Formats: sequence, C-alpha cells, structure tokens
Amino acid sequence: MIKYGKINGVDKKVSRYIMGTAYITTPTAKPEQIEHLNDAFENGINTIDSAHSYGAPNVGSTEIALGKWIKESGIKRDDIVIMSKCGHPSYFDFEPFLQRSTIHPFDMESQLYDTLTKFYTDYVDVLYLHRDDPKVPVEVIIDTLNRFKKQGMVKAFGAANWSIERVKEANAYAEAHGLQGFSIIEEHFSLAEMVGDPFMQGSGTISGPKYKAERQYCVDTQIPVASYSPLSGGFCVGWLTREAFTADPDKAPEGLRVGYCYPDNFTRMERAAELAKHKGVTVPQIAMAYTMATPMDVFPIIGANNHAELISSLEALDITLTQAECDWMDLTSDERPF
Repeated sequence: MIKYGKINGVDKKVSRYIMGTAYITTPTAKPEQIEHLNDAFENGINTIDSAHSYGAPNVGSTEIALGKWIKESGIKRDDIVIMSKCGHPSYFDFEPFLQRSTIHPFDMESQLYDTLTKFYTDYVDVLYLHRDDPKVPVEVIIDTLNRFKKQGMVKAFGAANWSIERVKEANAYAEAHGLQGFSIIEEHFSLAEMVGDPFMQGSGTISGPKYKAERQYCVDTQIPVASYSPLSGGFCVGWLTREAFTADPDKAPEGLRVGYCYPDNFTRMERAAELAKHKGVTVPQIAMAYTMATPMDVFPIIGANNHAELISSLEALDITLTQAECDWMDLTSDERPF
C-alpha cells in the first residue's frame, strides 16, 4: 500500500512514490499509457513528475498529454500533486553542440505560463529548476520564484540536478530575507553509483561514496529528495550480469554502459541478488527498498511499465532493510549480514 509524506509549502499529502512521465512523447498519450497513469492514481500515487522540456523528440508534448489526461479523467485538481520543471538549457544547434541557459526570470516565467496552460490549471504544486546556471546569482532566482508564489502560480520550489553547495547558498539567502527557499531537491539516488552521465550534460547524483557529504546534508536538514531513476535505468533490475556484459558489452544500452556498467556496481548487484534470494523477494524490490532505508527523506520517481511492476514497487515499501544489509550491498562493509 502506498505511503505519503510532506513537502514544505504543499498543502496536500504527497505519495511516497512519484510517477515519472518522461516516457510520454506525444501530445495525446497512447491508450496503454493512459491505463498506466490511471492504475498508478487508483493505487494511491497522487504525484506526477513532469517538465516543460519533456517529450523529445516532440519537446513539450508530455505536459500536453498529462493535461488532457487529468481533464478527461475527471481528477480533481486538489487530489493531484503536479511537479513541473523550467530552466532546462535550450538547445539550438548540435553540430557543434550549442545551448543557452534559461535560468532567467523571463524564461522561467514564460515556461511556467506554458506549463499552466498545458495543465489547464492556475498553479503547480512544485516548480523545479531543471538545471542550474552558476552565473545567475541565487538572489535573482529566489526572488523570481517567490514572486511566482506570491502570484499564486507556485506552492513550493525545487532544485533538480543542482550542487548541494548552490542549494545551501540559495536557502541561506531565502532565510536571511524572510523568503521561501527550496523545499525539495531532485537528484539520482540509487544502489548503483552513477559514474558517467547517462542522460545529458548536467545530470545530478548523490549516489556512491563520492557524495557522502551531500547525503549527510539531506539527513541533517531533512530536505526531501525526489530520486529519479532509482533503478538506474534498469541496471538495478539485475538482468545485466557482470559475465553477460564482459562477454558482450554491446548487449547493454548506451545509457547503462556510460552510467552504471562498472565493477563496483556489478558487485553491488551481485550482493543485492544474494539478499533478495535470502528474503524471498526480487532484486528490483531490494534495490527500491534500499532507496527507502536511508535516513534521508526520499521520494523515488518510478517508471513501472505495467500493473505487475507497479504492484511490485508498492510491495517494496514494506521491505525493511537493516543498516548492516545496506552497508554490505553498498560496499561500505564486507561483513555478510546473513
């Protein structure tokens, strides 16, 4: 059964699992995608993660489709938590690769209005900045977000793929000036460490030993963490073994090869498979349970492809892992806990 949490500024319960939507790439969702969204909502997942830039190659189509789904399904606005993102770099040439930042008040406002129109609503519950632009002072960003809040268009703010140092700087400015700061961050957090960037320039992560201090900040402040790709693009499902990858590296999709196919991650998954067998559950359930066993306040963004995967993810919420089990899987300890 789904569980719920709280995000500062959002006056609704927020499902512990957030429904990812980037797989919708047409302005009208396919029948099976509608069925998938309905299934998640009927099972208590009342929170969706979207972005102004989602839908490639039909950029922007995801939110158009989601708006139609909400409107046509009769879901009441008060019963759903809409998370969206503005501020993704604008790509205007790929040969050579060129982009411009959209972390500016005029871009943020334009993209927000576009999102509101697509969703047939006058506010989003959480507005993330999809990427950071360190050249833009945090004062400009926080002041702009608070203007959106004052105008009633946004309830809470999030930082996606930002460094923790910039989040600290932004929230310190907000506190010093009596303003609302970031209430949530969105980063990759998973049993598998993100070694390379499997998505695109600037993907953020707090997984692995390198980001211990960042995770401790999240524990100390209890700022919620929306964890995207908690199964690391399918790597944590366990289908790709060390032996299979060694024999045929091309067997793995490029994103997995770049992001996760490294010796320590294969060891993590081998230990996860042992623990799953010991507990009589599946490898992906163990990996999902790992994301929830941390003292951080984690809201995994899931992408279950069918009813069976959805129910499997929900069942993972009831799996309890000890610190010793987590440390062993994450290679912090070599002491086998069972």
